[in-house]
Amino acid sequence: MQTMTQKMSDVLRTHMPLWPLIVGLAFGRAGLIVASYGSYTSTDEGIFTDGAMLAALAGLAVCLIALIASKATLSKRITNNLMRVCIVLEMLCLLALALLELIPDSQTVLRFTLSALCTFVSSGAIFYWLRRARGTGTTAAAILVFISLIISEVEIYLCSLMPIVVGNMTAAVLVLVQFPCMIWARKRTQPYALASPTQANDYFSFTKTMIQSKQFLAATAVGIGFLSIVIGFLRGYPTGEAIAFSPATRAAYALLTVGISLVVVILVLKGRQRVLTVGAFLVMELLACAALVAYAAFPDALDIGAVFTTTLNAFMVAFTWYIVIAFMSFGWRDPYYYAISGWLVWLGCRAVARVALLQVYGLSINDLLVCAVMGALVVVSTQVIFVQFLSIARRSAEEKEEQSQQRESKLAKIMGLDEHENLSSVRQASMEHNAEEMGRQFLLSEREIEVLSLYALGYTQKRVAEELFITQGTAHAHIKRIYAKTGLHSRQEILDYLQQHTS
Repeated sequence: MQTMTQKMSDVLRTHMPLWPLIVGLAFGRAGLIVASYGSYTSTDEGIFTDGAMLAALAGLAVCLIALIASKATLSKRITNNLMRVCIVLEMLCLLALALLELIPDSQTVLRFTLSALCTFVSSGAIFYWLRRARGTGTTAAAILVFISLIISEVEIYLCSLMPIVVGNMTAAVLVLVQFPCMIWARKRTQPYALASPTQANDYFSFTKTMIQSKQFLAATAVGIGFLSIVIGFLRGYPTGEAIAFSPATRAAYALLTVGISLVVVILVLKGRQRVLTVGAFLVMELLACAALVAYAAFPDALDIGAVFTTTLNAFMVAFTWYIVIAFMSFGWRDPYYYAISGWLVWLGCRAVARVALLQVYGLSINDLLVCAVMGALVVVSTQVIFVQFLSIARRSAEEKEEQSQQRESKLAKIMGLDEHENLSSVRQASMEHNAEEMGRQFLLSEREIEVLSLYALGYTQKRVAEELFITQGTAHAHIKRIYAKTGLHSRQEILDYLQQHTS
């Protein structure tokens, strides 16, 4: 028990450089929830939340199209300037919404516009912090997203206890804390350089080999999309109207969200497998089922079911952040492409379902039918993902067998038994073999071993990126992590080590 506690303590100490990102992400998200979601004093604020979200997503979709068309990768200078603009606009939106509360009969259109703008720029701020975490591993990503969620939930809960004007102004001040967090983050060890464990059978492992698999990406998107539709329906059950919390149920939601997040972090620190793959979808499925049961059992106290609904929504936030970081880390497109795509899938499906329920309920929909539809969507969403996980496990076993055959082939090349191979091919095969051996010694990931073998052959970072179909920034991140794990400091030191300590 003491050994396990000490191990967890060491892991947490290793991940201390994540704190600027944790604080920045937490305050960025909290500003959005306080401004557009009324600090979750109810499940949402109706048209000012999901309606404003649809407007913001339309703007993000335009940005996504521009990224795809230009095939550009945004520079560090551009992303930093965009982040500064997002912080300032988020703060101004919070202050403007606070002032509107002081004006009797304030204009609905103006409030909607401010809510949509705040949603748009807050999303940009969140994307920035997720972008800074690219290149890290399972443990670091889990710590970042779930500790950030906990801190943001504490801030949101405290703001919910304040008058709206005071809560908005408090959130506006905390949004500005993202500025010093940006400076703080640049002075700390970067996430990609942390010796953060990456679990097998995890999104950070899947994306290394499956990032270009349209089947895998489509299955993940479909699973999240279906579950997001369920969340949209649950947030306005059964008529589409927002469900107001009582003081007791509002506190219960905050405690349940914080409790589940802490459990996830502890399980990840203990090295439990599949916590954030199968386990995550099981948690969300159970929360959805608990919400449905509570709505049916307590029809006169819908806020009891709303506790599970809003917790499910918060968990999906952190889970989506986690997946976005994974795809940012190993995808070849600009990181914002994956962030915006993730937002469009989960928040788009949720917002459409929420607005649709508000519009069509009363025409022919009844409570029993709404429950049946939501139950069916829960089953479909989880089954799609679980079937895909089984497919990936089978494919992984096939890949291991193929890799074994390739090793035998490489051994033949090293021994000079393949008469058709030229000297260059033998040298490359030998370097790959030595890189694999060095990788085992220093616990390098499969991708890091691939980068190491090419880098040791004299490839530039640009050529490494081209060979592995990754961005130059991702290649740089892998090389930095290799240096950090091995304790070496140059290409020549790597070559010397390979010559002296590998067979």
